[in-house]
Amino acid sequence: MLTEQAAPKPHDTQPGRALRATGPRPWAGRRIAHAPPWLVIAAGLLGAMVVMCAACSFALIVVGPDRVLALRDQVLGRTAEQRLETIQQIVDVVVRGEEVWPVPDRGRVTILLMGIDRRPAEGSAPSRTDAITLMTIDPQSRSAAMLSIPRDLYVPLAGVGVDRVDRINTAYVYGEANRVPGGGAQAAKDTLALNLGLHVDKYVLIDFEGFEKAVDALGGIDVNVPVRIVDDQYPTEDYGVETLVIEAGPQHMDGERALKYVRTRHQDSDLGRLQRQQQVLFAVRDKALGLGALAQLPALIDAVADSYRTDLSIAEIASLAKVWSDLPREAIHTYRIDETMATFWTTPTGASVLIPNRDAIAPVVQAFLGRATSTP
Repeated sequence: MLTEQAAPKPHDTQPGRALRATGPRPWAGRRIAHAPPWLVIAAGLLGAMVVMCAACSFALIVVGPDRVLALRDQVLGRTAEQRLETIQQIVDVVVRGEEVWPVPDRGRVTILLMGIDRRPAEGSAPSRTDAITLMTIDPQSRSAAMLSIPRDLYVPLAGVGVDRVDRINTAYVYGEANRVPGGGAQAAKDTLALNLGLHVDKYVLIDFEGFEKAVDALGGIDVNVPVRIVDDQYPTEDYGVETLVIEAGPQHMDGERALKYVRTRHQDSDLGRLQRQQQVLFAVRDKALGLGALAQLPALIDAVADSYRTDLSIAEIASLAKVWSDLPREAIHTYRIDETMATFWTTPTGASVLIPNRDAIAPVVQAFLGRATSTP
């Protein structure tokens, strides 16, 4: 069972009412000079610093620096009750084997992952989903898959008005603005079901800040960049642009750098960005596994506590993480809707969109769901 050992508290000591000594008292008859108050305070502070340094050194040796930092983040994060509840649910799954699967009979579960383009000036206003990825996990066949969807796919939107057609990344915004049952997340799930013919069980929504915090909580990730990236129009938080340069080859990225890597698109396209998003998801998985994925869950959840929304419980997240971490890399397949499955088109208002070729997309969706053996 996972437990945290608290440092023992020093016993309170109080002097007796009188100091008794049987031997000679060399100080007898002498006048003892009292130290200045500032010297007593300085000595006390110095002693406290020594004790704190010793305690920190002991913690670093016994617990390890990663765990110490994780505990620090937990203390500075949510309330004690929330942290205890999170840890207890994870312990129930990881240690006691009380798995809570999101769908009945431990069947295949399909989850919608959405990264939203929320900037500080926008506050809590609903934002477009800048990244859309479907993930499916089948514990029976011990396999999983990811399907990345371009945000500019021009499709009918579900539940947000009659005959409304728009980019697929606006479904969340319209769902929130129109206050549809289940909000923007349900509107996005229903829109994917309508256009791809699949059922979406759960969702996870995270903003840019939460993504950065998650990567930083892992100590950064390692990514092998295939080609040098130079983007002279990378968007900044204040709605300006900057020049982004990422060299080719192995790169260690913190949260901010990783976010820029998955968002940049002007050098190639949104379709190239889908490949980078999948690459980073695998880099996050590899780093988490290297650190002990399940042991990192409390720190990761605390790190993004204010930046994500989901209809998964903590126990369900732990159960999914347990199965996901046990899967070999070759059992996780990747798919994308790319330029061979859509047609570029400019709307009457001048927007560049992608018209889906549904006949070309259908086999990819079937393969994603494990109903076909061929890969695109």
